[in-house]
Amino acid sequence: MANPIRHSTHKYALIFLLLFLLGGCGGSPAAQENSVDPSQLATGKRVYDANCAACHGLGGEGQPNWKVPVNGVFPAPPHDSSGHTWHHPDQQLLEIIAKGGGMPNSAMPPYGETLTEAEREAVLVYIKTFWGVREQEFQAQITRQRNE
Repeated sequence: MANPIRHSTHKYALIFLLLFLLGGCGGSPAAQENSVDPSQLATGKRVYDANCAACHGLGGEGQPNWKVPVNGVFPAPPHDSSGHTWHHPDQQLLEIIAKGGGMPNSAMPPYGETLTEAEREAVLVYIKTFWGVREQEFQAQITRQRNE
């Protein structure tokens, strides 16, 4: 005869496992919003590598001591989770890419006439891959708030 306690335990373990797996299928709101077209991501990587990586690093690590100006100009900040890029909404980041750093102590050049709007958007999509889930969710939230 089967042990009813053992059978019951297996049943609850199976239910728990199914709920856990099904709960993970939907993903977080940020993950759903940030699902991207692979071709856009590839374009973003290509454009980033050609135009941004020399200053911001191939992995978005930025330049050393980026918070300390050298000859009055700040080094390129990181675009990964250690930086502040994810603190800003999409609109502001796209404007910085198009118009440059906008401050006299920024070496960031404008790319509004060099890159198309689609390329600038693709670069931003690619930069977001440098962030962790927490940073992606935070940035998605402030972008939504800015759009309201």
